[in-house]
Amino acid sequence: MELKKQPKNAPSIRTWISENRNFGFESLNWIYRWFTETRHASYGLAVMRIASGLFILGWLLANIPIAAKIWGPGSAYLEPYRSVLGYQWPLDILRDAGLGFFVFWYVVAILLSIAFIAGWQSRIITPLFFIFYTAINAQNTPISDGGNYFIRIMLIYLIFADLSKHWSMDSWLRRRSGKSEREFEVVTVLHNLALCLVVAQLCLVYLEAGLYKVQGKLWQNGTAMYYPVSSEAYGVFPWLSELITANSWAVALITYVTVIAQIAFPFMLFHKISRRIALITILGMHIGIAVVMGLPFFSGIMASADAVLVSSATWIAIQSWLAGRWREAFHSKKSPAVSSEMKETKFEEEAEKASSAV
Repeated sequence: MELKKQPKNAPSIRTWISENRNFGFESLNWIYRWFTETRHASYGLAVMRIASGLFILGWLLANIPIAAKIWGPGSAYLEPYRSVLGYQWPLDILRDAGLGFFVFWYVVAILLSIAFIAGWQSRIITPLFFIFYTAINAQNTPISDGGNYFIRIMLIYLIFADLSKHWSMDSWLRRRSGKSEREFEVVTVLHNLALCLVVAQLCLVYLEAGLYKVQGKLWQNGTAMYYPVSSEAYGVFPWLSELITANSWAVALITYVTVIAQIAFPFMLFHKISRRIALITILGMHIGIAVVMGLPFFSGIMASADAVLVSSATWIAIQSWLAGRWREAFHSKKSPAVSSEMKETKFEEEAEKASSAV
């Protein structure tokens, strides 16, 4: 008996289109809901606010003894160069300022950084913080490093983000008063758009840095990291630099891993597992730059921005673990504030699963 073969339709573009005719509409609907329903990565942005604020505060405090000479009246010799940069008011307000006004501006910048870290009135503090901090940097840009430039760009984006939804004075005051924050759709869209810009800026920085490196012969032959690590200008711990550079295999491994991690970073964010690998690798790179090359401000600022790519569930788990260690260390009972915060995060965890999760 001869079996009749059932005819099968060969796969074709027309078949796929007919089966997925609502793909475009569903995609647009998903994008609309993603931008309007939930403020994503609110914990990651809170960590970015706290960490970047602490690094800027440390930078301001560490430079107090030389601030007037570097950014104050002592920087007048840079005037022709500053004119070329074209900073406009209010970012050029310190150009002709005297010592008294500069000291006042610098002190206010320190106070604003403290308020920024604490998350107090973030909607007002963040734009003010950007103006005061950028005006100081604009006085002497040649001595700025990549961290200064990067965080100034990020502060523009963060003006539109909800930075005080968690781990802030604003959220603590709301819980204490029993009032819930009313979330307007427009504000939610601006928050999520700011988050996308932060992530896009991160990807652009890493990808551009990796592509620029890979064009150099030293990066191609695996010896590029030898020179900055062994340089006296960067070496903070000579014994550590000698330990690394003594092994050619270690130098080559660090060189190639750095290039690969930076170029692959944007593409590794699309899957949960590869995103974890990318973040751990990049964090290791920043720790190495901070310790071996003595650039803690640059590394800290970059790593603080990476925090937005860590899921809210991960930050909640870290918060729970730290709270448990704190109670064990001091034998204290769970405070009502901590309990309230944990209950709040349980309800919001499901809503934020659509965000960048690790």
